[in-house]
Amino acid sequence: MREIVALFGASEGRDELGLGQIRDAVSDALFPGTSTLHTRARYALFVPWCFELAAGARDPKRRLDELERGLIGALGRSRDADGLMGATVGRALKNLPSTVYWGALERWGILSHAASRTEALELSRPQRVVVHEEDESISRTIWTTPPAPHGFPDDVDEGFALSFAEARWLQERLLESSPGSLLAHFANQRPTAESGTAWEEPTSATAPDRARSLLTHAERFSTVMHGAQLLYNLLLAEDCEHHGVGPQELGGTPISDAYRNDFAEWSQRIRELALPPTWRLEELLTAVEAEPGRPPNVATSTRRFVADWLRVIASVTPEQIPDSANARAVVARRERIKGPKARLGNPARLATWGGAAGRDRLRYRWPVVRRILTDIHDGLDRA
Repeated sequence: MREIVALFGASEGRDELGLGQIRDAVSDALFPGTSTLHTRARYALFVPWCFELAAGARDPKRRLDELERGLIGALGRSRDADGLMGATVGRALKNLPSTVYWGALERWGILSHAASRTEALELSRPQRVVVHEEDESISRTIWTTPPAPHGFPDDVDEGFALSFAEARWLQERLLESSPGSLLAHFANQRPTAESGTAWEEPTSATAPDRARSLLTHAERFSTVMHGAQLLYNLLLAEDCEHHGVGPQELGGTPISDAYRNDFAEWSQRIRELALPPTWRLEELLTAVEAEPGRPPNVATSTRRFVADWLRVIASVTPEQIPDSANARAVVARRERIKGPKARLGNPARLATWGGAAGRDRLRYRWPVVRRILTDIHDGLDRA
């Protein structure tokens, strides 16, 4: 639920056409363990360190809460505080890092095995384990992290900057937990700061075959369905102009003209993509299912919508899409499944439209993932 709420603030997050099931399944397959709520890589160490410190307290749950909230202030005073969770609300933060990053900690093998937060607190106390082969005992906890630096959590002067040892350790977690994935590939290959999507990364061409194939299908789906997203917004813009409600301009341009201008760029992308005429959604879903994890559960209505849109794409030129009666009918039909919440033809709902709803193309969490990976490579450069 927290992730759904966060998506409303993301450029690709508004799922007006019901593509979220596919988007999230592809994102999980490309970048296992990631989330739109993630900000910086070092939280993957901060959380385990807080658990280990809290485990020995009289009231571990209360102590863990104190440590996580106290960390907000310490990070805020550090040299690198960009991406701080709680930067605005401070100790009143609702979504603590341990909740937000828990899936990643499990998926990346930072937790030695799946556990709830309560179970992990109990298992964060060092356990004496007898190693029979060497006839000696060692201390272990549920965490696989390197030890916390001296002074943590009160002293974190470096903020989110990973040390070389920390970056190397986290890189190894990604490589071991997600071999062959695009996430593992970029853990070895630094992404560029300018790339808007993973397929625009120069080194994506050298990714393993399976990951590169999935990325190719992901790009096709993103590019093709972006046309439907733009047309949906164009229809809303024309309705607003007709009824005299909602926004009338976008960037100083009449709003319907602004969306027609967007189609020029989209048309160019479609032509560069050279989409095979036989390409179907099932090719993308098959590539997703080949990756470890839960197979996508895509509603029949969504499959039908994508299939209808692909047929439209194949029947006209990209430049004809904005005025294609068939294309408009496909999008309008999809909108009607919202019932009374549909905006098209509903002046009251149109008045609440902000001028852009799900306008951006699908990027599959790339901006978040690129930041995490950049943190790791910055740390590795500190060798």
